[in-house]
Amino acid sequence: MALPPIGALPAPAPPAAAPRASFGEVMRAHAAAAAAPPAPPAGVRLLQGVEQARARLDAVLGEARRGRTFSAGELLALQADAYRAGQALELASKVVEQGAQSVRQAVNTQV
Repeated sequence: MALPPIGALPAPAPPAAAPRASFGEVMRAHAAAAAAPPAPPAGVRLLQGVEQARARLDAVLGEARRGRTFSAGELLALQADAYRAGQALELASKVVEQGAQSVRQAVNTQV
């Protein structure tokens, strides 16, 4: 199979120009992004997760106090949730402890 001579090849098509946004559209998008609340830090999300797990466990325990019986699968899921909440609480306490230790070390540093 022979290749055609270089001059016989068609010229490449110019790249299609991307549609450009107007100045007003760009400013509105920027204002919307600036108005959106920032995502909470990881430590805050961790503590929110611990609080949500505590609330779920309290709700289930309240149902048990009112006489609701649970199946074996539900009890196993409850045990897993309690374990997960305990692990998250332990992690949160370690993070807080490390932060406090870092602050103490920074305060005690001689300048």
